[in-house]
Amino acid sequence: MSCRAVVLVLLALAAAPVQAQFSVGAGIDSMRWTEDTAPEVRERGALLVVTGGYTQRRDRGPLFAWRGTLYGGSVEYDGSTLFPPVRSVHGTTDYGGTSQEAQLRYRIPTRGAWIDLVASGGIDVWRRQLSASQKEDYLVGFIRVGLELDRADRGFIAGGGIKQPFQVHEQAYLDGMSPNPITLRPGNETSFYLMLGYQFDPHWRVSGTFDSFRFSESPTAGAVVPGFGAGQFFQPASTLYRLGARVEYVFR
Repeated sequence: MSCRAVVLVLLALAAAPVQAQFSVGAGIDSMRWTEDTAPEVRERGALLVVTGGYTQRRDRGPLFAWRGTLYGGSVEYDGSTLFPPVRSVHGTTDYGGTSQEAQLRYRIPTRGAWIDLVASGGIDVWRRQLSASQKEDYLVGFIRVGLELDRADRGFIAGGGIKQPFQVHEQAYLDGMSPNPITLRPGNETSFYLMLGYQFDPHWRVSGTFDSFRFSESPTAGAVVPGFGAGQFFQPASTLYRLGARVEYVFR
């Protein structure tokens, strides 16, 4: 599914005349980003998260849904300099981004709950600000397939499945580099996601979440950097893990 197709689905959801339920929430994610380099690049820290959701109100059969997040924060950076002589560097990295996801669900009613078969397509867009002169913008298109246990009243809720990027687009900026930015395309790798929580009443719920991306090494791209000359640049194989906690209110 292309980014344009995702936008069209979201517009269709907004225009749907059926009854719907909405949710809003907030939480915090403990994130870890690693790059397969020597020495290894590691980033760890907390991101603040705001969530929103829309689900068609239907007890069985096919239905549409949307999930969105905004997130941001500063995390610790442990890595190395980009150019020789290579030496260890410690600092902070600023993150800010959003995830938007359109879902097609097939709902199966059970005693006191629903089981939803979920297939979705979405985009995750974020900026990784490494320093005043160096930053990276990511746009990741992805699909997800999984199962979700949901409730209208009280009890445990859960979900999980696999996640597959279909497009990874990275723009890397460095002051003085030509061209600036350079475009890199890390490879697509399958990852997984999980959610476990508790619905206290028809409105309030808490949950713990796990989400991830895995990217293989990108092809190289040529650029010229003043003082260093021409070179070949690439994004190393990278992994992103996010372990989160959420509090949400559902409008029914």
